[in-house]
Amino acid sequence: MSSMYPAGDPRAALTSAQAVPAAPRSRARAATVLDLVAEKPDAELPLGGRTWVVRGQNFVVALTDVRAGERLAVEGGDDEHIVVVCAGTVSVSHAGHDTDDETVHAAASTVVIVPPGDSTLTAHTDGRVVRIFAAGRAGLAAAARNADDYRAADPLVALPGTPGRPLSERMRVHRLNDVEPEPGRLGRILRSSSLMINWFPDEHQPRDPDRLSPHWHDDFEQCSVTLAGTYVHHLRTTWTSRLADWRPDEHIQVESPSITVIPPPLIHTTQAVGDGLHQLLDIFAPPRRDFLDQGWVLNAADYAAADDVPADDTQKRPPA
Repeated sequence: MSSMYPAGDPRAALTSAQAVPAAPRSRARAATVLDLVAEKPDAELPLGGRTWVVRGQNFVVALTDVRAGERLAVEGGDDEHIVVVCAGTVSVSHAGHDTDDETVHAAASTVVIVPPGDSTLTAHTDGRVVRIFAAGRAGLAAAARNADDYRAADPLVALPGTPGRPLSERMRVHRLNDVEPEPGRLGRILRSSSLMINWFPDEHQPRDPDRLSPHWHDDFEQCSVTLAGTYVHHLRTTWTSRLADWRPDEHIQVESPSITVIPPPLIHTTQAVGDGLHQLLDIFAPPRRDFLDQGWVLNAADYAAADDVPADDTQKRPPA
């Protein structure tokens, strides 16, 4: 099976790295590209912070530029969520159902996996946080600026399945500055019960235009959040026999922060351009079996098994 990844890219080992995607059984959605620099926030906080909320079919992303002293509360919920601390210093407090209340402190480049139940994030300095939730949190999903796009489910996106079972009901803190690069391992990948993120190591130069990695996903969305730097998203819609399904190629430049939701099976690759710091975070739901099978997931041992993630394309889908 041939691959569209350049030599040396760990993803060339994935069984899904075929050269041509199959024609979709229904018309693929267009990507949602939101350059937040130019977008009004969805919520303005009392001390001047701002939050933007964007959803996919199985996840919700809330990006907040916080001010010192602000508090972000999460009430209830029966699933874990992920807090990504991009800049600044915060604490996260959690009121456990069957465990004692706890508080953890996190600085930039830290990820916190937060169990179900009430929690509060408190900003101790100005900064930026990204919180990622399963789309089952109906109130938050309804508040997303693109909620209308999901009034009808995308039949090309598989349903999320049963959440994985964590071995601990406590919060888990992952300081990614402590993660050393490892040959053959892709990025810095973490999972929760229903979500997966890949926070790529910082880059300080443009991406080599001769080493791009156009690829696609058969049955799940990819959300790419740019946190620093300028990027170009290259997007191509697979041709089918139906002319009405065709779209021109797109090459969309975004500043940071930005949030892009890429539906299956759009061919896509993201290119850092210009000088300076580049930071990129990818989000998937549910967790990806192929990443787990490769041994790339840093906290895989925190979960009972990977059997919550289907091994192939037999996941249930919404009706077409």
